[in-house]
Amino acid sequence: MARSFSATCGPDGLLQHLADLRSAVPSPSGGVVFVSGQLAQRASGVAELVRGAWRGVPACVVPAAGVLSERGEIEGDTGASGVLWSGGQVTPFALPERTEEPSRLLREALARTVGQRPATAILFARPGAFAPERLEALSLSAPNTCLFGAGTASGSAIGVTSQGELIEGPATGLAITGFAPPLVDASPAARLLSGFHRIDEASGGVVLRAGGRPALDLLSAATATLGEPPSAQQLILAALADPPLDPPAAPGAGRGDAEAEAEALDSVRYVLRPVRGIDPSRRGLLLGDEARPGARLAFAVRDAAIGRAGLEGIARQVSRSALGSAPRFALYLTCAGRGQGLYGTPDVEARILRQRFADLPIAGMHSSLEIAPWARGQAKLSLYTGVLALFRAPS
Repeated sequence: MARSFSATCGPDGLLQHLADLRSAVPSPSGGVVFVSGQLAQRASGVAELVRGAWRGVPACVVPAAGVLSERGEIEGDTGASGVLWSGGQVTPFALPERTEEPSRLLREALARTVGQRPATAILFARPGAFAPERLEALSLSAPNTCLFGAGTASGSAIGVTSQGELIEGPATGLAITGFAPPLVDASPAARLLSGFHRIDEASGGVVLRAGGRPALDLLSAATATLGEPPSAQQLILAALADPPLDPPAAPGAGRGDAEAEAEALDSVRYVLRPVRGIDPSRRGLLLGDEARPGARLAFAVRDAAIGRAGLEGIARQVSRSALGSAPRFALYLTCAGRGQGLYGTPDVEARILRQRFADLPIAGMHSSLEIAPWARGQAKLSLYTGVLALFRAPS
Protein backbone atom coordinates (compact mmCIF):
# COMPACT_ATOMS: atom_id res chain seq x y z
CA MET A 1 0.00 0.00 0.00
CA ALA A 2 1.16 3.57 -0.64
CA ARG A 3 -0.12 7.13 -0.49
CA SER A 4 1.28 10.35 -1.94
CA PHE A 5 0.71 14.08 -1.47
CA SER A 6 1.78 17.40 -2.92
CA ALA A 7 0.95 20.89 -1.74
CA THR A 8 2.08 24.48 -1.67
CA CYS A 9 2.60 24.83 2.05
CA GLY A 10 4.79 25.88 4.92
CA PRO A 11 5.94 23.78 7.91
CA ASP A 12 2.50 23.63 9.57
CA GLY A 13 0.74 22.51 6.42
CA LEU A 14 3.48 19.99 5.72
CA LEU A 15 3.15 18.51 9.19
CA GLN A 16 -0.57 17.92 8.59
CA HIS A 17 0.11 16.18 5.27
CA LEU A 18 2.72 13.96 6.89
CA ALA A 19 0.29 13.01 9.65
CA ASP A 20 -2.46 12.25 7.12
CA LEU A 21 -0.17 9.91 5.17
CA ARG A 22 0.94 8.16 8.35
CA SER A 23 -2.69 7.51 9.26
CA ALA A 24 -3.54 6.24 5.76
CA VAL A 25 -0.70 3.70 5.37
CA PRO A 26 -0.71 0.75 7.81
CA SER A 27 2.71 -0.59 8.83
CA PRO A 28 4.73 1.76 6.59
CA SER A 29 8.25 0.68 5.73
CA GLY A 30 9.67 3.79 4.07
CA GLY A 31 9.05 7.17 2.53
CA VAL A 32 10.50 10.08 0.57
CA VAL A 33 9.67 13.78 1.00
CA PHE A 34 10.70 16.32 -1.66
CA VAL A 35 10.73 20.02 -0.67
CA SER A 36 11.20 23.24 -2.62
CA GLY A 37 11.50 26.95 -1.93
CA GLN A 38 11.87 27.93 1.71
CA LEU A 39 11.28 24.36 2.84
CA ALA A 40 14.29 23.25 0.77
CA GLN A 41 16.39 25.89 2.52
CA ARG A 42 15.30 24.41 5.85
CA ALA A 43 15.68 20.74 5.01
CA SER A 44 17.01 19.89 8.47
CA GLY A 45 13.86 21.33 10.03
CA VAL A 46 11.73 19.30 7.60
CA ALA A 47 13.67 16.18 8.60
CA GLU A 48 12.76 16.89 12.22
CA LEU A 49 9.09 17.06 11.22
CA VAL A 50 9.35 13.79 9.32
CA ARG A 51 11.10 12.12 12.24
CA GLY A 52 8.26 13.10 14.55
CA ALA A 53 5.30 12.49 12.23
CA TRP A 54 6.63 9.21 10.80
CA ARG A 55 8.20 7.92 13.99
CA GLY A 56 10.11 4.70 13.40
CA VAL A 57 9.79 4.90 9.60
CA PRO A 58 13.02 5.28 7.58
CA ALA A 59 12.80 8.11 5.08
CA CYS A 60 14.72 10.67 3.03
CA VAL A 61 14.14 14.43 2.78
CA VAL A 62 15.32 15.88 -0.55
CA PRO A 63 15.79 19.61 -1.38
CA ALA A 64 14.49 20.17 -4.92
CA ALA A 65 14.05 22.97 -7.44
CA GLY A 66 10.38 21.98 -7.69
CA VAL A 67 8.14 19.11 -6.64
CA LEU A 68 5.43 17.06 -8.28
CA SER A 69 2.88 14.31 -7.84
CA GLU A 70 0.17 12.73 -9.95
CA ARG A 71 -1.88 15.85 -9.11
CA GLY A 72 0.47 18.39 -10.67
CA GLU A 73 3.80 20.21 -10.44
CA ILE A 74 4.88 23.01 -8.11
CA GLU A 75 7.53 25.30 -9.60
CA GLY A 76 8.91 28.58 -8.32
CA ASP A 77 7.15 28.28 -4.96
CA THR A 78 7.51 26.74 -1.53
CA GLY A 79 5.98 23.29 -1.58
CA ALA A 80 6.38 19.62 -0.83
CA SER A 81 5.50 16.24 -2.25
CA GLY A 82 6.04 12.79 -0.87
CA VAL A 83 5.12 9.14 -0.81
CA LEU A 84 4.84 6.68 2.07
CA TRP A 85 4.67 2.95 1.38
CA SER A 86 4.54 -0.43 3.03
CA GLY A 87 6.66 -3.40 1.94
CA GLY A 88 10.34 -4.22 1.91
CA GLN A 89 13.14 -3.20 4.24
CA VAL A 90 14.38 0.38 3.84
CA THR A 91 17.80 1.55 5.06
CA PRO A 92 18.98 5.16 4.68
CA PHE A 93 22.68 5.67 3.91
CA ALA A 94 24.96 8.67 3.43
CA LEU A 95 28.50 9.38 2.34
CA PRO A 96 30.74 10.98 4.95
CA GLU A 97 31.84 14.56 4.37
CA ARG A 98 35.31 13.65 3.14
CA THR A 99 36.96 14.68 -0.06
CA GLU A 100 38.91 11.58 -1.04
CA GLU A 101 37.39 9.17 -3.52
CA PRO A 102 33.65 9.85 -3.06
CA SER A 103 32.80 7.14 -5.56
CA ARG A 104 34.79 4.59 -3.55
CA LEU A 105 33.02 5.67 -0.36
CA LEU A 106 29.68 5.30 -2.11
CA ARG A 107 30.58 1.79 -3.30
CA GLU A 108 31.58 0.84 0.24
CA ALA A 109 28.35 2.27 1.69
CA LEU A 110 26.24 0.27 -0.74
CA ALA A 111 28.30 -2.87 -0.18
CA ARG A 112 27.80 -2.60 3.58
CA THR A 113 24.07 -1.94 3.21
CA VAL A 114 23.00 -4.44 0.54
CA GLY A 115 26.03 -6.62 -0.23
CA GLN A 116 25.25 -9.12 -2.99
CA ARG A 117 21.49 -9.20 -2.35
CA PRO A 118 19.06 -7.94 -5.00
CA ALA A 119 18.31 -4.37 -3.95
CA THR A 120 17.24 -0.93 -5.06
CA ALA A 121 19.26 2.18 -4.24
CA ILE A 122 17.72 5.63 -4.67
CA LEU A 123 20.53 8.17 -4.56
CA PHE A 124 20.26 11.95 -4.09
CA ALA A 125 23.57 13.72 -4.68
CA ARG A 126 24.68 17.30 -4.27
CA PRO A 127 25.80 18.78 -7.59
CA GLY A 128 29.50 18.08 -8.00
CA ALA A 129 29.52 15.33 -5.37
CA PHE A 130 31.44 13.07 -7.74
CA ALA A 131 32.55 13.04 -11.36
CA PRO A 132 30.12 11.39 -13.80
CA GLU A 133 32.54 8.66 -14.83
CA ARG A 134 32.96 7.52 -11.20
CA LEU A 135 29.34 6.41 -10.96
CA GLU A 136 29.91 3.62 -13.47
CA ALA A 137 32.18 1.70 -11.06
CA LEU A 138 29.37 1.10 -8.55
CA SER A 139 28.34 -2.14 -10.26
CA LEU A 140 31.61 -3.71 -9.08
CA SER A 141 30.51 -3.63 -5.43
CA ALA A 142 26.73 -4.02 -5.78
CA PRO A 143 26.10 -5.88 -9.07
CA ASN A 144 22.52 -6.79 -8.17
CA THR A 145 21.46 -3.27 -7.25
CA CYS A 146 19.02 -1.22 -9.31
CA LEU A 147 20.44 2.29 -8.96
CA PHE A 148 18.77 5.57 -9.95
CA GLY A 149 18.31 9.03 -8.49
CA ALA A 150 18.84 12.75 -8.97
CA GLY A 151 20.79 15.80 -7.90
CA THR A 152 19.49 18.08 -5.17
CA ALA A 153 18.77 21.73 -5.83
CA SER A 154 21.11 22.88 -3.06
CA GLY A 155 22.45 21.34 0.09
CA SER A 156 22.28 17.69 1.05
CA ALA A 157 19.41 15.27 1.21
CA ILE A 158 18.86 14.05 4.78
CA GLY A 159 18.17 10.45 5.74
CA VAL A 160 15.98 9.60 8.73
CA THR A 161 16.73 6.16 10.17
CA SER A 162 14.17 3.95 11.89
CA GLN A 163 15.90 4.85 15.17
CA GLY A 164 15.36 8.55 14.51
CA GLU A 165 18.95 9.40 13.62
CA LEU A 166 19.44 12.10 10.98
CA ILE A 167 22.25 11.41 8.49
CA GLU A 168 23.50 13.42 5.54
CA GLY A 169 26.44 13.76 3.20
CA PRO A 170 27.40 14.68 -0.37
CA ALA A 171 25.21 11.77 -1.46
CA THR A 172 22.34 10.43 0.64
CA GLY A 173 19.82 7.79 -0.26
CA LEU A 174 17.64 4.81 0.53
CA ALA A 175 18.54 1.15 0.02
CA ILE A 176 15.51 -1.14 -0.37
CA THR A 177 15.65 -4.93 -0.04
CA GLY A 178 12.94 -7.56 0.18
CA PHE A 179 10.88 -5.74 -2.43
CA ALA A 180 10.63 -6.37 -6.16
CA PRO A 181 13.05 -4.08 -8.03
CA PRO A 182 11.24 -1.20 -9.73
CA LEU A 183 10.80 -0.87 -13.46
CA VAL A 184 13.01 2.11 -14.32
CA ASP A 185 13.40 3.95 -17.60
CA ALA A 186 14.64 7.37 -18.68
CA SER A 187 14.22 9.75 -21.59
CA PRO A 188 16.09 12.96 -22.50
CA ALA A 189 14.28 16.07 -23.74
CA ALA A 190 16.61 16.66 -26.65
CA ARG A 191 16.54 16.33 -30.43
CA LEU A 192 19.64 14.98 -32.14
CA LEU A 193 21.12 17.35 -34.70
CA SER A 194 23.64 14.91 -36.11
CA GLY A 195 24.61 11.29 -36.34
CA PHE A 196 27.07 9.76 -33.90
CA HIS A 197 30.77 9.96 -34.69
CA ARG A 198 33.53 7.94 -33.08
CA ILE A 199 35.85 10.15 -31.04
CA ASP A 200 39.28 9.79 -32.61
CA GLU A 201 41.38 12.06 -30.42
CA ALA A 202 40.87 13.72 -27.04
CA SER A 203 43.18 15.36 -24.50
CA GLY A 204 42.38 16.64 -21.02
CA GLY A 205 38.64 16.52 -21.62
CA VAL A 206 38.96 18.35 -24.95
CA VAL A 207 37.70 16.41 -27.97
CA LEU A 208 39.96 17.26 -30.89
CA ARG A 209 38.75 14.98 -33.66
CA ALA A 210 35.69 12.76 -34.21
CA GLY A 211 34.56 10.98 -37.35
CA GLY A 212 37.79 12.03 -39.05
CA ARG A 213 37.04 15.75 -38.66
CA PRO A 214 37.89 18.48 -36.14
CA ALA A 215 35.30 18.45 -33.37
CA LEU A 216 34.52 22.17 -33.73
CA ASP A 217 33.76 21.65 -37.42
CA LEU A 218 31.29 18.89 -36.53
CA LEU A 219 29.54 21.22 -34.08
CA SER A 220 29.32 24.01 -36.68
CA ALA A 221 27.83 21.65 -39.25
CA ALA A 222 25.29 20.26 -36.75
CA THR A 223 24.03 23.70 -35.70
CA ALA A 224 23.96 25.28 -39.16
CA THR A 225 20.22 24.69 -39.52
CA LEU A 226 19.35 26.47 -36.25
CA GLY A 227 20.08 30.00 -37.37
CA GLU A 228 22.78 32.44 -36.34
CA PRO A 229 23.17 32.43 -33.42
CA PRO A 230 20.93 29.73 -31.85
CA SER A 231 18.37 31.15 -29.41
CA ALA A 232 18.59 30.63 -25.65
CA GLN A 233 15.75 28.10 -25.93
CA GLN A 234 17.86 26.15 -28.43
CA LEU A 235 20.44 25.03 -25.89
CA ILE A 236 23.14 23.01 -27.68
CA LEU A 237 24.34 19.90 -25.89
CA ALA A 238 26.78 17.09 -26.54
CA ALA A 239 25.32 13.58 -26.67
CA LEU A 240 27.70 10.81 -25.62
CA ALA A 241 27.11 7.12 -26.32
CA ASP A 242 29.19 4.07 -25.49
CA PRO A 243 31.36 2.49 -28.18
CA PRO A 244 29.30 0.18 -30.41
CA LEU A 245 29.18 -3.47 -29.36
CA ASP A 246 28.99 -4.73 -32.93
CA PRO A 247 31.77 -4.25 -35.51
CA PRO A 248 31.17 -1.28 -37.80
CA ALA A 249 29.34 -1.92 -41.04
CA ALA A 250 31.25 -1.97 -44.30
CA PRO A 251 31.50 1.40 -46.07
CA GLY A 252 28.26 2.14 -47.86
CA ALA A 253 26.32 -0.68 -46.14
CA GLY A 254 22.65 0.27 -45.84
CA ARG A 255 23.21 3.55 -47.65
CA GLY A 256 19.99 4.83 -49.19
CA ASP A 257 17.72 3.25 -46.58
CA ALA A 258 16.90 6.51 -44.77
CA GLU A 259 14.14 4.98 -42.66
CA ALA A 260 16.38 2.21 -41.30
CA GLU A 261 19.16 4.73 -40.67
CA ALA A 262 16.83 7.00 -38.69
CA GLU A 263 15.52 4.05 -36.68
CA ALA A 264 19.08 2.98 -35.83
CA LEU A 265 19.90 6.53 -34.71
CA ASP A 266 16.83 6.69 -32.47
CA SER A 267 17.79 3.40 -30.79
CA VAL A 268 21.17 4.70 -29.57
CA ARG A 269 21.20 5.34 -25.83
CA TYR A 270 23.08 8.45 -24.85
CA VAL A 271 23.63 10.93 -22.04
CA LEU A 272 23.66 14.70 -22.44
CA ARG A 273 26.55 16.93 -21.46
CA PRO A 274 27.12 20.69 -21.75
CA VAL A 275 29.63 22.03 -24.25
CA ARG A 276 31.84 23.73 -21.68
CA GLY A 277 34.06 25.63 -24.07
CA ILE A 278 35.94 25.64 -27.35
CA ASP A 279 39.62 25.55 -28.27
CA PRO A 280 39.78 27.54 -31.54
CA SER A 281 43.47 26.94 -32.12
CA ARG A 282 43.02 23.14 -32.07
CA ARG A 283 39.42 23.17 -33.36
CA GLY A 284 38.43 21.26 -30.20
CA LEU A 285 35.52 21.16 -27.76
CA LEU A 286 35.77 20.92 -23.97
CA LEU A 287 33.33 18.17 -22.96
CA GLY A 288 34.97 16.49 -19.95
CA ASP A 289 36.83 13.27 -19.22
CA GLU A 290 33.95 11.02 -20.32
CA ALA A 291 34.56 12.03 -23.92
CA ARG A 292 37.26 9.43 -24.48
CA PRO A 293 38.57 8.01 -27.77
CA GLY A 294 36.26 5.23 -28.91
CA ALA A 295 33.11 6.77 -27.41
CA ARG A 296 30.57 8.20 -29.83
CA LEU A 297 29.68 11.89 -30.06
CA ALA A 298 26.66 13.68 -31.50
CA PHE A 299 25.05 17.05 -30.89
CA ALA A 300 21.54 17.77 -29.69
CA VAL A 301 19.23 20.65 -28.87
CA ARG A 302 16.74 20.85 -26.02
CA ASP A 303 13.29 20.13 -27.46
CA ALA A 304 9.82 20.24 -25.88
CA ALA A 305 8.12 17.93 -28.37
CA ILE A 306 10.81 15.29 -27.89
CA GLY A 307 10.48 15.68 -24.13
CA ARG A 308 6.75 15.00 -24.23
CA ALA A 309 7.04 12.11 -26.66
CA GLY A 310 9.90 10.57 -24.73
CA LEU A 311 8.04 10.60 -21.42
CA GLU A 312 4.92 9.19 -23.08
CA GLY A 313 7.10 6.44 -24.53
CA ILE A 314 8.81 5.36 -21.31
CA ALA A 315 5.51 5.57 -19.37
CA ARG A 316 3.89 3.31 -21.96
CA GLN A 317 6.80 0.87 -21.87
CA VAL A 318 6.94 0.74 -18.07
CA SER A 319 3.16 0.22 -17.91
CA ARG A 320 3.37 -2.67 -20.38
CA SER A 321 6.25 -4.26 -18.48
CA ALA A 322 4.19 -4.11 -15.28
CA LEU A 323 1.40 -6.29 -16.70
CA GLY A 324 0.84 -9.26 -14.40
CA SER A 325 1.91 -7.32 -11.30
CA ALA A 326 0.24 -4.84 -8.98
CA PRO A 327 1.69 -1.29 -9.23
CA ARG A 328 2.16 0.27 -5.79
CA PHE A 329 3.64 3.73 -6.44
CA ALA A 330 6.09 5.59 -8.68
CA LEU A 331 8.88 8.12 -8.36
CA TYR A 332 9.51 10.59 -11.17
CA LEU A 333 12.72 12.65 -11.20
CA THR A 334 12.91 15.27 -13.93
CA CYS A 335 15.40 17.98 -14.77
CA ALA A 336 14.66 21.52 -13.58
CA GLY A 337 15.47 22.58 -17.16
CA ARG A 338 12.28 20.86 -18.34
CA GLY A 339 8.98 21.84 -16.72
CA GLN A 340 7.23 25.08 -17.58
CA GLY A 341 10.46 26.69 -18.77
CA LEU A 342 10.68 24.15 -21.59
CA TYR A 343 7.02 23.46 -22.37
CA GLY A 344 5.66 26.98 -21.86
CA THR A 345 2.76 25.69 -19.75
CA PRO A 346 2.55 24.03 -16.32
CA ASP A 347 1.94 20.37 -15.39
CA VAL A 348 2.79 18.87 -18.80
CA GLU A 349 4.70 15.91 -17.42
CA ALA A 350 2.36 15.36 -14.46
CA ARG A 351 -0.56 15.16 -16.91
CA ILE A 352 1.26 12.56 -19.02
CA LEU A 353 1.86 10.41 -15.94
CA ARG A 354 -1.74 10.79 -14.75
CA GLN A 355 -3.10 9.83 -18.17
CA ARG A 356 -1.02 6.65 -18.16
CA PHE A 357 -1.24 5.65 -14.48
CA ALA A 358 -4.50 7.32 -13.34
CA ASP A 359 -4.52 7.66 -9.53
CA LEU A 360 -1.36 5.68 -8.82
CA PRO A 361 0.54 7.47 -6.01
CA ILE A 362 3.46 9.37 -7.56
CA ALA A 363 5.97 11.72 -5.98
CA GLY A 364 8.94 13.45 -7.54
CA MET A 365 11.16 16.44 -7.99
CA HIS A 366 12.73 18.89 -10.43
CA SER A 367 16.43 18.13 -10.13
CA SER A 368 19.86 19.55 -10.92
CA LEU A 369 20.98 16.31 -12.59
CA GLU A 370 19.59 12.83 -13.11
CA ILE A 371 20.99 9.38 -12.35
CA ALA A 372 19.53 7.19 -15.05
CA PRO A 373 19.67 3.40 -15.47
CA TRP A 374 22.09 2.08 -18.06
CA ALA A 375 23.33 -1.49 -18.37
CA ARG A 376 22.54 -4.10 -15.70
CA GLY A 377 23.78 -2.85 -12.35
CA GLN A 378 24.93 0.45 -13.85
CA ALA A 379 23.71 4.01 -13.97
CA LYS A 380 24.96 7.25 -15.51
CA LEU A 381 24.59 10.92 -14.73
CA SER A 382 22.61 12.86 -17.30
CA LEU A 383 20.95 16.23 -17.89
CA TYR A 384 17.53 17.32 -19.21
CA THR A 385 16.31 13.78 -18.56
CA GLY A 386 13.21 12.33 -16.92
CA VAL A 387 13.67 9.16 -14.83
CA LEU A 388 10.56 7.10 -14.07
CA ALA A 389 10.59 4.26 -11.52
CA LEU A 390 7.48 2.11 -10.99
CA PHE A 391 7.40 0.00 -7.83
CA ARG A 392 5.09 -2.99 -7.90
CA ALA A 393 4.21 -6.23 -6.16
CA PRO A 394 3.37 -9.62 -7.73
CA SER A 395 -0.38 -9.91 -8.35
